[in-house]
Amino acid sequence: MKQNLLEQSPIEYSAAAVKVLHFYIKPNSSCFRLHWHDRIELLRIRRGTMHLEHNTRHLTLSAGELAIIPPKVLHKGYTAKEAVEYDVLMFDIRSFYNETEICKSTLPAIYDGRAVFNSITSDQDILFCTDNICKSDRNNAWETTANIYRLLGLLFQKELAELHAKPQNHSVRKIVDFLEENAGQEISTATLCETFSYTPAHLCRKFKKATGLSPMTYLKIFRLEKAKEIIKNSDLSISQVAAECGFSDANYFTRCFRAHFGAPPSRYRKS
Repeated sequence: MKQNLLEQSPIEYSAAAVKVLHFYIKPNSSCFRLHWHDRIELLRIRRGTMHLEHNTRHLTLSAGELAIIPPKVLHKGYTAKEAVEYDVLMFDIRSFYNETEICKSTLPAIYDGRAVFNSITSDQDILFCTDNICKSDRNNAWETTANIYRLLGLLFQKELAELHAKPQNHSVRKIVDFLEENAGQEISTATLCETFSYTPAHLCRKFKKATGLSPMTYLKIFRLEKAKEIIKNSDLSISQVAAECGFSDANYFTRCFRAHFGAPPSRYRKS
């Protein structure tokens, strides 16, 4: 889902199939744009404060806290008046599947979204284990791998909020396909309800549970991402791009583009 926001940059993992990064971000800056990926990602705040958009929630992370971002969850980070220093630990949960019963019963639940964790933790055991992984010798893959399994166990023991019996309903895929295929046309919630025979409340609840967004918010983001690619790869005027992407008002398109990407379309094209 959310293919237009999928992070597709290749990741170079260590021998233990993990990636560790360290960042210092100055005040009033973007830490990372809105995106999602198949990896689980842990943000360990060392100093300062990060503001995190996690699906539809707005969270504030401070020193001594860790954010848990499961696979396929939209997230975006930025600073306000205070800089932030943080570590990122990421890995593809599928790299740690094995035939033991505990792994077969729990790890796929993380990947397919059935395991829902608390978004922020300050549990000392989890922080200690995360620190060990972040500081570990890249050449000591056995130790890092052992710590990953320990970390996963701690997350399930201490931060698991819900564990669903079945994967989420993928019928929303049809609605996503419809939105993306018809993004240049006029679409409303009423259009979707008529097309898929849902009431407005049921449609929005079903779609938001699967994607973290309302149908109209998803559509707007998809249109903006599509517009960005057209601006990068064509000479169409800004008004033409707006119309091509389903925005009937070029001024409204410019405001939305600036809010999403941090610059108006004309400046983005020049840069």
